[in-house]
Amino acid sequence: MKKIMPIGLMSIVVLGIVSYGAFFVKTAGASTEPNIQDPMLLEAWTRLYNHHDPVQLWDGSTLTGRDLAQYLMEQAIPVVWDTGHVCGNGSCSVHYCAEETCTYEDGKPGVDPILVYPTKAADMPSLVATLAHEIFHRTQPFGAVPATRFEEYWAFLIAAKISNAGWPKFGIYDPLDSGHLNLWIKENKLDPYFELPEYPATIVPQVQSAYMGSDQFNGIPAEAFGPSQTSPDETK
Repeated sequence: MKKIMPIGLMSIVVLGIVSYGAFFVKTAGASTEPNIQDPMLLEAWTRLYNHHDPVQLWDGSTLTGRDLAQYLMEQAIPVVWDTGHVCGNGSCSVHYCAEETCTYEDGKPGVDPILVYPTKAADMPSLVATLAHEIFHRTQPFGAVPATRFEEYWAFLIAAKISNAGWPKFGIYDPLDSGHLNLWIKENKLDPYFELPEYPATIVPQVQSAYMGSDQFNGIPAEAFGPSQTSPDETK
């Protein structure tokens, strides 16, 4: 989900994301307890903290639920229910962008919160996935840049791996191939993310050519369409 509200030269982007070497940097006076008051949200954080299985990322590094939970705690990021419906029908952090530089801080005292959709309260696995997804965005692994489809792919994948969610579907898509990335968005009905640029600048040199020739599905293996589906070429 993306929501942009112009404010002079600055825009506010509601969305959930250079190097991972600087990913988890402890700051002086880092908090030793999560900044979460609600017991349900605190339970979700605890379950995230207890996740130890590594998720392999695009650069070969790995990430665990505990890594994300510790980042939230050390940065003292609050997690609250979105009772004001800032995020619409979803969860988010407010992303403030001035031209091509983005941050999750509004310039006022205090750390801006992660806002969680209240209906998630009835579904603990979904709460854990939401926390993983939104905390990943807050780490800004590609730098202080606008969100991208590539970032969203990884936020969804990390959340699904940690919570054992059956959605979205990932199949054998290669997110470094823009044709695969866009088909993944389409297959999972995440069309609003087409409003975002495809890749952050730091990833662009690794990306395979988007479309070879006139066929936008060229290079996408038949398996990507699922066992009961066929590629567009096969229906001609």
